[in-house]
Amino acid sequence: MGLRVLGLREDGFHNLQSAFIPVGWSDVLEVNVLENGTCGRLNFSIAGHEIDGENSNNLVVRAHGLLSAEYDLPELTATLLKNIPSGAGLGGGSSDGSFMLKAINDICRLGLTQESLEQYAAKLGSDCPFFINNKPSLVTGRGEELSEFNCPNQFVDKSILIIFPGVGVSTAEAFALLDSMDGKEIDFNDPWTIVNDFQNGVKNRFPEVCEAIKFHEENGADFVQMTGTGSSVFGLYSKANPLLKTVAEERGWRAYLGAFL
Repeated sequence: MGLRVLGLREDGFHNLQSAFIPVGWSDVLEVNVLENGTCGRLNFSIAGHEIDGENSNNLVVRAHGLLSAEYDLPELTATLLKNIPSGAGLGGGSSDGSFMLKAINDICRLGLTQESLEQYAAKLGSDCPFFINNKPSLVTGRGEELSEFNCPNQFVDKSILIIFPGVGVSTAEAFALLDSMDGKEIDFNDPWTIVNDFQNGVKNRFPEVCEAIKFHEENGADFVQMTGTGSSVFGLYSKANPLLKTVAEERGWRAYLGAFL
């Protein structure tokens, strides 16, 4: 919720501010030890929705690589059932990598602390550390600095409908479309300041995103915004009609409906 670009850092990244809220739309990752296998080997496969790119670049594989470089891991098999759309701004790939770190830590009994896991996760990607604790968090820095987030009362007890309008947006593309960066921080107690700096550029480039925003507005959402760098759009509803998800899917979109908090 909300995503402000506060300025360019000396390391080439940008300082950001956002609130990350976990929802029930998730991938499924199964990890098992292969008895009498080859130390350090990973057998990785993907089911469900297709993902662009080579498996070697998947964050699940990269997470395994980080830990296998420092620990003697047994041979593992990992199967990823992909439900979250790619390029949707929902953190699907980031969550997969972080949960792989957690899975290896558990089944291989590495004894890594949450702080250590977050440090490994930060090597995978800026928003990966959030998924180690996986609780509502205020996110700053380049995305790796986390603090407790107390959701304002106006957003409590809402339903959330997330729509993926069928077009993916990469983070690099979203930054290329960024049309403003005024450096003002969000006051989460003031809904007018909870803006997504990427939204205007992305919706002007992709009419599908604009249509998803319009769908929420026309169906009475109390708050509407693009997720992350796009392209999904979420709406918060006081009383969401369960049929809204069906109507959205009948338009060829993928959708998730559940509790916000």
